[in-house]
Amino acid sequence: MTQWWTSLGVTGQIFAIIAIPSTLVLIVQTVLLFFGIGDGDLDGATDLIDADISDGIEAGGDGLAVFSIRGIVAMLAVSGWSGLAMHQAGWDLWLVILLAAIFGILALLGIAYMMKAIMKLQDDGNMDLGGAIGKSGKVYIPIPGNMAGSGKINLTLQERFIEVDAVTPCDRIIKTGETVRVIATDEVGTLVVEPVIKD
Repeated sequence: MTQWWTSLGVTGQIFAIIAIPSTLVLIVQTVLLFFGIGDGDLDGATDLIDADISDGIEAGGDGLAVFSIRGIVAMLAVSGWSGLAMHQAGWDLWLVILLAAIFGILALLGIAYMMKAIMKLQDDGNMDLGGAIGKSGKVYIPIPGNMAGSGKINLTLQERFIEVDAVTPCDRIIKTGETVRVIATDEVGTLVVEPVIKD
């Protein structure tokens, strides 16, 4: 192992330092997602799964969240491994960096589109949203205060991880990553939520 590490050289080691930890985080995220963890049950761990950077940066108005934690981790993993492979193949450093960045951005966009497609596959028409009352979830897209508009939350309902529109009577905006509790549903299937106050 030491011999392999030494043989990489400084540039190869930098790519490996980017690739190895991000791959491990990506594996942990995927395993936790398969077990349905990511609806606010684990505050610290699920931040790595669900939270978007800042207030959820979107591309366009179609709800496509590009800069998610999951997407950035995938970008780092793909950039790191592709850069390491090309560097070991003896390619010019400028070309390695350029292609590694391009592959990483493609991975970032691919994850964003994949997550959007997964959310669309979930048939909310068969869901009894009334069963969500009392459950906790995490804000995915910020929710404006005073019922002024809707955001989105992620939660687990009927053993399915779903994304649902949500509004709040709270007098402030509820930001991405905050934990909320469902207090009601309205006639169009939007959840009414309130922030969970943590001591």
